[in-house]
Amino acid sequence: MIANPAFRTALLGQNETRTPMIFQYNPLETYMETTDDGELMVTINSSAVMSPRLRYNIGDEARILSFPEMVQITSAFPQLVPRLKEAYRNQQMKLPFLLLFGRKDSTISYMGANIYPLDVQNGLYRDPEAAKVIDSFQIELMEIGDFEHRPRMHIQLRDPETYPAARLDQVAKDQLADQLSEQVLDHLASVSRDVAVSLTEDASAAEIRVVVHDFGTGPFSDPNTKIKNVYLTRTQHDERQS
Repeated sequence: MIANPAFRTALLGQNETRTPMIFQYNPLETYMETTDDGELMVTINSSAVMSPRLRYNIGDEARILSFPEMVQITSAFPQLVPRLKEAYRNQQMKLPFLLLFGRKDSTISYMGANIYPLDVQNGLYRDPEAAKVIDSFQIELMEIGDFEHRPRMHIQLRDPETYPAARLDQVAKDQLADQLSEQVLDHLASVSRDVAVSLTEDASAAEIRVVVHDFGTGPFSDPNTKIKNVYLTRTQHDERQS
C-alpha cells in the first residue's frame, strides 16, 4: 500500500492515514466481525482450543473485506491480480481479509494528528537489528511547559536472561534511543500528512523522546503477566534508563 498510493486510496479511502496489517483468515476456525464502532470481535470455535471465546471484543479497530470485495477493488490494478489468484490457488478457499489498525483506545493526539500504536510499532521495527532487542513499548504525552506537550516512547528491552544481546550499557541505550526516535518520526511523516506538514511548519515537532528501559523496569515493572500489551502510560520517568 505504501508503494501504491492509488491502491491504498481505493482500499482505505482518501482520508485514512494509517497503514493496517492485512491478514486472511479461516472463518470456520476463527469467526470475526466488527461492531458499529469498528471494533473487532472474535469468536474462536476451534475444537483444538481449550478456552473458546464467543464474540470477544479485543479492542482493536479493524475492517473486514470478503474475497469478492477484494477482487473488485484489485481489478483496477492489474499488477495485483496475479497475487490474488495465487492466494486462491494455494488455499483453494476464498478467505476473507482482515485489515487490523490496532488498539482503538490507545492513540494520542499530537500537532493535530493522531498517533496510533501500530504506526509507532512500524517505525520502531524498521531496522531488523534494533527490533531484535525490543520487547514492548508504551507511549505518552509529556508536558514540557507553556501548555505544550511532546510524545515520549518508553521501550522495554528483551529479557537478557533469554536474549543476551538485549543487555545494553548506557551508551548503547542512548544510541538506540536516538535511532528509534528518528525511525518513528520518519515513519509517522510518511504515513500521516498532518505530521509531515507539522514538521515543515515547526521544527520542534520533531522532538520525540525515547526512553530505553531494562526488562521489567520503569513503566514495565508491573509483575503481573498481561495477555495484551498496554500501549498508553502516564509516568514521571525522565531518565534515559530506569
